[in-house]
Amino acid sequence: MLPDSLLIYIVLAPGLAALTGLFHKWIGDRIVMFATTGVVLSAGALSLFQLFAYVAGLGHAGAAEHHAGGFDAYLTAGAEAAASELNQHVIKLMPWIHVGDFKADWAIRVDALSIVMMAVITGVSGLVHLYSWGYMSEDPHKARFFSYLSLFTFMMLMLVVADNFIQLFFGWEGVGLASYLLIGFWYTKKAPNDASIKAFVTNRVGDFGLALGIMAVFFVFRTVEFAPVLDAIRNNTVVTPVAFAEALPARESVFVFLGERVYALEVIGILLFIGAMGKSAQFFLHVWLPDAMEGPTPVSALIHAATMVTAGVYLVCLLSPIYEHTIYAAGMVTIVGAVTALYAATVGMAQNDIKRVIAYSTCSQLGYMFFAAGVGAYEAAMFHLFTHAFFKALLFLGAGSVIHGMHHEQDMRRMGGLAKFMPLTYAAMMIGTIAIIGLGLPHTKFGFAGFFSKDAILESTFAGGTAQIMFAQVAFWFGLVAAFLTSFYSWRLIYMTFHGPMASAAHGDHHHDAHAHDAQGQDDHGHDQGPHESPLTMLIPLGLLSIGAIFAGVYFYDAFVEKQNELFWAGAIYRAAENHVLHDRHYVPEWVLWAPLVVTVGGFLIATFTYFFNRGVGKRVADSGGPLHALFSNKWYFDEIYQATLVRGSALLGNLFWKADKKIIDGIGPDGTASLAKFSARQLSKMHTGYLYHYAFVIIGAVIVFGAVLWLRTGGAN
Repeated sequence: MLPDSLLIYIVLAPGLAALTGLFHKWIGDRIVMFATTGVVLSAGALSLFQLFAYVAGLGHAGAAEHHAGGFDAYLTAGAEAAASELNQHVIKLMPWIHVGDFKADWAIRVDALSIVMMAVITGVSGLVHLYSWGYMSEDPHKARFFSYLSLFTFMMLMLVVADNFIQLFFGWEGVGLASYLLIGFWYTKKAPNDASIKAFVTNRVGDFGLALGIMAVFFVFRTVEFAPVLDAIRNNTVVTPVAFAEALPARESVFVFLGERVYALEVIGILLFIGAMGKSAQFFLHVWLPDAMEGPTPVSALIHAATMVTAGVYLVCLLSPIYEHTIYAAGMVTIVGAVTALYAATVGMAQNDIKRVIAYSTCSQLGYMFFAAGVGAYEAAMFHLFTHAFFKALLFLGAGSVIHGMHHEQDMRRMGGLAKFMPLTYAAMMIGTIAIIGLGLPHTKFGFAGFFSKDAILESTFAGGTAQIMFAQVAFWFGLVAAFLTSFYSWRLIYMTFHGPMASAAHGDHHHDAHAHDAQGQDDHGHDQGPHESPLTMLIPLGLLSIGAIFAGVYFYDAFVEKQNELFWAGAIYRAAENHVLHDRHYVPEWVLWAPLVVTVGGFLIATFTYFFNRGVGKRVADSGGPLHALFSNKWYFDEIYQATLVRGSALLGNLFWKADKKIIDGIGPDGTASLAKFSARQLSKMHTGYLYHYAFVIIGAVIVFGAVLWLRTGGAN
């Protein structure tokens, strides 16, 4: 494990580097770019070194099991001791909130989960920073962009190393802020502004659930620190919730809601998962993610591969003790993940924007991760999160290379035949495609990264269905269909972009979309008019990510989900004694092992027939506008449905309440009182004429009236 000083550097340095953007007018753009890129790359190198060193230590321990005594036994004991130490290592940075039982400190929690996430976040972010030197070379606001990238990285790091819910919530909201800034980076245009607002508002819906979940955690456990909460659930110790004195074991603690007793863990699990749904763009709260493509392409890679969208998966795996002892909350995770995997894959088939195809593939792959966690295969979910970071960043940055070479063209219908112009980008995209479809041979170590992690998920999910875990069987079949569709739309992207005849845009008849203009609205006419390969600063990250997309699966397979997984996770992930899905996946029927390969090859063959040998078939299907194609191309009409119901409904409701407030509450209350006082004052002011005889008349009248009243009250009545 790295020294504490280096761990602190990894977490805090990107945040400090982001501050250099405030001084770009004095130090210049290049200093900001050098500072942010250098810091994040160095943090990535340290994080990856830590991960590889940790895995190598496990390898020594595994080898030592075959020997008795001597140095090998020492290595085994040392690895186990390191794992035990790692599971308990927390670096306290400073106190933060201490109010009674409510205590939250700034801290860095170092365990297997945070080690993996630090490597993913800083590794991919560092390459995105380097890539952005080429991609954003002509943008006039480079300092601001790089500062936002580093801020994004810092906030995500704060999230994954938190040792309490409040610091996690800080990072969670900070990532939301940074995503808003990056998606709307070109803020002078309407589309990026709308997309950033849509992402921000949609995530607020999920974050409201997360906030309620954190409140519920404190209500039951009287603390927001992870260790005591999760230990209480693991050991089922007695807890006394706030506000009433009924002490019960943690797994049996209840809320009284509308007169009904409901299990507290179920409520907490569902609320926290709603937060994960928003951040990780799951079904119903997914609508923000495709529109996030309005930001620069490096932002898309960062959001989809390494940071924001993986936060929800990380949260569920971190809180595995909660979901291990719930039925309905875990079932909700499973079914929402399964539906998302299938839904997003269907939509991805009918999109023509190269970035949107990859965006919907992200939604689909996140669905895989969630239903794996829902059935209890948390290790497989984290494994897919890890491998996905490589090939998804590769695909997005590869798409960015295509867009850059095509002068900001994103419509695949206006591409074609680009392989000869961009051979290195083409090779990288091919590697990313083979990785995401999960091509590999069962019973062998031959396969790209996605093969090892995706198949581990499908096998574990099938085993979960055999064990009667809620919705596991549905998730397996949905995942299998999604694998077929993933292969189809991935090869469709390759064929439409790199093969066949060149479209008009490739010949120089360029269609400049919103991204073809800088922040000042200037058209980008400085390029050569033909497609061209990207600069070295963009190609180096593609090459490094390609290595990860090929080898990350086979290299980390044993550590994440196989022989060394219990030692690797070192208690960071908890599985109940009755949860055997990761082990039982080895005993699934043979056809389950081969089914993913069969559907993957099937998707490849259909895409090849439709878009390689008969390119006109796909166009004719799209032009026919059948109901199924219309449903998929219009994203199941979610935007239209939400616009007609939620958006307009909220507007009508707000308008109603506004009018009621204005006309009734304000009309009778402050506005009415003020109007009455004003009217009365106006009428009384008419009496002040300035004529003496008017005042004398009023005085005499008052004397007569008051005299009469006094006379009646005293002797006049007699």
